[in-house]
Amino acid sequence: MSFQAHLLTEVTSLSFQGAGTAILLAVLIRGKYPTLTKPISSSGSNNEDIIMSERVQAYAYAPPPTLDRSSSLACSHYVTSIVFNSDIIPRSSLTNLDIFLTMLEAVRGRLEEADMNPGSSKPKTNAIASTVALFRKLSEGIDGELLIEPNQLQKLWKEAVEEASIGDGEEDACYWDAEFGHHLFVPGKLLMMYEDCSSPQQLGSAQQQQVVVSTEEEDFKEDPDHQQSKSIASFNAMWTNGTTISALKRFDIGSGSGMATDHLTTSYERALALLLEQRLSAA
Repeated sequence: MSFQAHLLTEVTSLSFQGAGTAILLAVLIRGKYPTLTKPISSSGSNNEDIIMSERVQAYAYAPPPTLDRSSSLACSHYVTSIVFNSDIIPRSSLTNLDIFLTMLEAVRGRLEEADMNPGSSKPKTNAIASTVALFRKLSEGIDGELLIEPNQLQKLWKEAVEEASIGDGEEDACYWDAEFGHHLFVPGKLLMMYEDCSSPQQLGSAQQQQVVVSTEEEDFKEDPDHQQSKSIASFNAMWTNGTTISALKRFDIGSGSGMATDHLTTSYERALALLLEQRLSAA
């Protein structure tokens, strides 16, 4: 049987629902038709080398966490997931949501203590005064005193991760695993593309392999002296998998985060084009 299919979520119509569907469809097709699990052979460019390739392959752009840990690893030879930078969709697991809500609850508690929570349930709370106090605090900007220090926030985050990984006992057994956390991960072999402000150490993966160092793009802007200045955009990429890379185990929230914009079609197209250009020039 010479049938061969490529399930692709095109960058031109990027949709995380389509990415998850392509992955699940590939798994279901291979499970339904055992013949399709056998690789197909074809001749190489010199008609001498024999190249073995999977009959069914899925290429998913910005996929959500879709499969459990063992299934995610098992499909790595025919599923390729592509994730860019801080994209929120591949991080949208119930574990990350649970941790995020725990962090928001800590912030709400601190606002309660400082009488800055307009929606407080405490008796005799003046909503107007709390609202004014909150806006005054926000107006302080970066020069104001922090409600929660960075080290306190880091401690809260670690505690939230530990709590989420444990779960709530037997009722939570279908969602949580004591060793690996939530069962759903970004499946297959993962190409993680990131801007050079994120180092491989920050991304974290015992099995990562960096494949592209950087690429540069000139962006000329007119300054007050009518001189042209050059800014450099650098992108990197590495091969890894969604079960080990720590960057997908939390939402990337903070100043300069591109949680929404990194999911845009144009962001993926730009990163892929620059990485491909760099790869070709290095060949």
